Order: sequence, then C-alpha cells, then structure tokens
Amino acid sequence: MALCSYQSYRSIRKTIAITAGAIVLLVANSPVSANRVTLVATVNNQIVLLPANWSIFKLSDKELQNPIATLPRHTGTVHLPAGQYRATVKQNHITKETEFRVESNTDKTVTIALD
Repeated sequence: MALCSYQSYRSIRKTIAITAGAIVLLVANSPVSANRVTLVATVNNQIVLLPANWSIFKLSDKELQNPIATLPRHTGTVHLPAGQYRATVKQNHITKETEFRVESNTDKTVTIALD
C-alpha cells in the first residue's frame, strides 16, 4: 500500500472539508418544503418562443412591490414554499397576471395566455 505525504493528506482533507461545506450551504439555502412551479407563457395555445419576463409575488406581502422570484424567459421553473402567489408576465407591451396557490409536496404549472 502506498503512503501519501503529509502535504497531500492535508490537501485531500481540505478539499473534502470545502466540498462538504458547499453541500451544507446549498441545502441551507433551499426553501423548506419547496415545490416545483413551472411557468408557461402562451399565444394561441402555443408556448411563446420570444423573450418574456416573469415576476412572482407572495400575496402575504401587502404592497406586492418586491418579487420573490424573477425569470427572464418565456418558460421556466421556480421552487416555492406552499402559499398564495401572484405571477406577472410581460412580453413586448403586453402584461398579464394570475393568482395561484402552491400546495405542499405538489408540482404546479402556471400558464398565462398573452393573447
């Protein structure tokens, strides 16, 4: 069995500690009970393939001024904890919105027609 030097042992140990710390940080920043919400903008019942901007607001925020999530595409996925939300999508000069509810342990698709 080959023995590694003390220096390489310290390097390996440091790499493992950094990796473990990054994993803990990733888990710590994940919302508790986050549920996958797919956002889809459509025109004529077809997905819009042009740029659009989504903003998601939590309805418990009385003023709805600060979005809790934004998405600069026509479709995408966000992870949200259970609760009531408002989604707003803007494409060119058209702005549409809808309110929706996220249930625990359930994936949801929110579709907004821009026509």
